[in-house]
Amino acid sequence: MEITKAFDIICSKTEKVLVAKGYTRQEVVGSDNELMVLYIGEPAYSIIYYVDKQRVQLRCCGMDDGEPDNDWKTIATWLFDPQADTEGDAENIGNDFAETISGPRPAAAAKTRKKSKKDEESTSDPLFFANRMINYFPQLRDDIAYEKAHYESFRGTIFADEKIMPLFRDYVNSASPSQLGKLSKTLSDLYDSGDLDVKGIITYVLFNSIDDDRKFESLIEEFPPENRKIAMEARKLRGKKIKPEKITRRSKFIADTLNAQQ
Repeated sequence: MEITKAFDIICSKTEKVLVAKGYTRQEVVGSDNELMVLYIGEPAYSIIYYVDKQRVQLRCCGMDDGEPDNDWKTIATWLFDPQADTEGDAENIGNDFAETISGPRPAAAAKTRKKSKKDEESTSDPLFFANRMINYFPQLRDDIAYEKAHYESFRGTIFADEKIMPLFRDYVNSASPSQLGKLSKTLSDLYDSGDLDVKGIITYVLFNSIDDDRKFESLIEEFPPENRKIAMEARKLRGKKIKPEKITRRSKFIADTLNAQQ
């Protein structure tokens, strides 16, 4: 679908919440690579879509003398591919942005998810991954909202293991070849853009929940050779007893496992 139409859908969903809070909308002229809308209030919010990265972000910053101070913090990020995604996907993103703003702790979310500029441009985190999985499993929306409201930081591996993995396994076991192909492409894109936690969630948590080797082979079909090799190495750990780390170090364990495979 046309990205301008999708962007309008996302903004309109978000805008309903902001207007009710007394915000005013300002149009912003961006570059050829960006679509952007600014909402003036305390704090200020903006929605920006990066054409080249196919990424849409909800950001917030403080106000200084009636103007945004431009110290923007990204509080929600989604991928949107105009060639593959639908109007329903745009509505999902808009609803998520609206719920993020309506939630009890948007400022805390911005603080705990802050990344360096380099990391923000090159990687996506487990919350980004979980949001993307809503396209396949809409019921995750409430689980993600609960997680964000009750924990200071998103427990990516635990959430994937408890909430995403059972849905993923059932979907894959009943999916048609074309459905598996589309899912493989989605996961390949998320693997490429993901941080080490996301890579571990895909290869170790999700892929290793699949018993059928033929289904597994279909899931890695769209992966480039080097990433396919990593997924196959991770599958060798399937069924092996690995001494669990403390929850606070779970992410480091996954990162070390992936580094050892490469």
